[in-house]
Amino acid sequence: MRLWPQTILGRTLGVLLMGFLVVGGIMASQMYGERQALLSNIGGWHVVSRIVGVTQSLNEMDAADRPGALSSFQGPVFRVSLSPQSQIPAKTLDWEGHLVKEALQSQLENIADDGFRMGQAFVERRRYLSDMMTRMHGNEGGGPRRMMVISLRLSDGWWLNFATPPPPLQAAVHSRIFWPGALLLVVVVVVSIWAVRRATQPLSLFAQAAERLGLDFNAPKLDECGPREVLRAAKAFNQMQDRLQAFVKDRTHMLAAISHDLRTPITRLKLRAEFIEDDEQRTKMLSDLDEMEYMISSTLKFARDDAANEPAEHLDMAQLVKGLTENLDVTCRLPDTLAFVGRPLGLKRLVGNLLGNAQNFGTKVEIELSEKDGCVELVVLDDGPGIPDDMMDRVFEPFVRVENSRSRATGGTGLGLVAVKMVAQAHGGTVELSNRESGGLKARVTLPLS
Repeated sequence: MRLWPQTILGRTLGVLLMGFLVVGGIMASQMYGERQALLSNIGGWHVVSRIVGVTQSLNEMDAADRPGALSSFQGPVFRVSLSPQSQIPAKTLDWEGHLVKEALQSQLENIADDGFRMGQAFVERRRYLSDMMTRMHGNEGGGPRRMMVISLRLSDGWWLNFATPPPPLQAAVHSRIFWPGALLLVVVVVVSIWAVRRATQPLSLFAQAAERLGLDFNAPKLDECGPREVLRAAKAFNQMQDRLQAFVKDRTHMLAAISHDLRTPITRLKLRAEFIEDDEQRTKMLSDLDEMEYMISSTLKFARDDAANEPAEHLDMAQLVKGLTENLDVTCRLPDTLAFVGRPLGLKRLVGNLLGNAQNFGTKVEIELSEKDGCVELVVLDDGPGIPDDMMDRVFEPFVRVENSRSRATGGTGLGLVAVKMVAQAHGGTVELSNRESGGLKARVTLPLS
């Protein structure tokens, strides 16, 4: 399974969506990072300011007055205590500890290297948070909370211990800009999908028009509208269709003119042949003239009998084949009914030519009709000599015959299989020939139901 789309519309939308996601992710992460950093800075400087104020006040007090003054510095999320020894074991500061120490040193002087310690502890939430703070942070129960613990040594050697939670940071999804940004992203994506679909729609119309033109020269023309590039392409496509139609009409008119012009001298030759005294020579000449007239009529009929010019209609393919085989010695395997949309005269010509070839070269003919994989499959079998492998493709060329004689009884004019292929292609189908292992030829025609 390929994840990357195989259409221009899908690929364009994929590129746009990936671009939106990347840009949106970068912008969201940057805004969230800046916001969190701002909150951290604000909260951090607030904590630093309180620590500096408490430290300076207690340093200026007598040792006997300090315990009584501690209660005035306590807060719902800010605890202060005095101890002769630090409550934090000595250890190397991490990056967060260095930042806090540098912030304190900017307002407190003479902080010795061994006079500052920092760590963290996890305590029960309700131990340090009041009901008001609990409502602000959400009702999360009494689970453990991370506390930032700081110890500063006073001038007389006592240690001042602070415990406070880190600055409260709100999740990005709760930010005021999250949902408006998400809504804006959805709107942009929807508008982009509509715009890309509208921009690539002419390509689909061109593909449909090309397929339609391949089946019907008289198909409706493309609408000449849209952007400049689409308009130019539509005009070029319509001009190509006009030229193809003119070419086919000119060819048909030329053949009709040649046929009309040749019939007159052939008729004169027939009249002159009647005056030949030698009966054998007269018979041969008349036979040759009849053959010439038959070839000219067949060629003209082939040129005029274009299946694409016949309108398609709903029909029963099983009944059509059954009607063509009623008076023939043919073994039929047909369904009771098989609905199909096609050109009845062209389909009759296709089936008739295949049956005629099979009867001319074989003694036992079979025909099968079925529906497989959304297609109508017609198979004609005979027990004749088959076709040499090097002639399988050439028999679909005009006037090419496997049987070298020019007798109408044994080979016709070499236009039967050409007509079969034209009718099949006019219905969007294919024709395949193959030699049977038991001897004979198998002709398989596949016509899509759609």
